Amino acid sequence: MTDLIRIVYISRATFPISKANDGIEPTVARILSTSRTNNRKNGLVGMLYYGDGCFFQCLEGETSKVQALYKTLLKDPRHKDLKVLASEPIKRLSFPDWSMKYVPVDEHMLKLLEEHGFDTFDPYRFDHHLVERVMQLLQGVPDPTIPVVEARASAPARTVLAMTDPHPDSPPPVPDKTAKLSLVISIVALVISGCALLIALGLV
Repeated sequence: MTDLIRIVYISRATFPISKANDGIEPTVARILSTSRTNNRKNGLVGMLYYGDGCFFQCLEGETSKVQALYKTLLKDPRHKDLKVLASEPIKRLSFPDWSMKYVPVDEHMLKLLEEHGFDTFDPYRFDHHLVERVMQLLQGVPDPTIPVVEARASAPARTVLAMTDPHPDSPPPVPDKTAKLSLVISIVALVISGCALLIALGLV
C-alpha cells in the first residue's frame, strides 16, 4: 500500500507585488504553472492560496516525494519563513483532480478572517481550528484559472457530461423523411414475407 502524507505549510513572499493579470499576481502565476507541471510528473496534488504577501499551501502524495518537494521549496528564494502547520499520514488523496488548485482572495476568505478578528491574511497567527476552516474553504471554492467543467469534474464525470443533452428542456429531434420512408418499406416487406409464408404453407 502506498505511503501517503499531507502537509500544510505557510511562507512569506520575498518578491515585489506586481499588478495582477487575469486576477493573479504574475510571479504567483509562474509558481502555479511550474507546480502543476512538476506535481503531475510526481503524482502529487495540492492547493495554493496567496494573500497579503503570504502563501498557504497544502500538498499530498507519497511521503518521500512530498518531503523531497518541501526540501526544494526551502531553497526557493521567492519566499521565506516557511513553517509547517500540519503533517499527517492519509489513506487517500483528498482532492485527486488537482495537481495544484489556486484559490484567489475572495469574499468567502475575507468573511472568514473577519469572523476571527483578522483584517489581513496572516496565517502565522492562525490556531489549529482556523487552519482547518481555511482548508475546508479552499476545497469548496472553485479555481478561476481553470474552466468550470474541467475544474470540478473527474474523468468519469466528464464522460457523463459529454453524453448528456446540454439543453434538457429542448424538444426531441424530429426524424427526417429518409428515416420514415425506410421504416415504411421495412414494414411492407415484412407483411409481404408473412403472406408468402402463409401461401407456401397452404394456409391461405
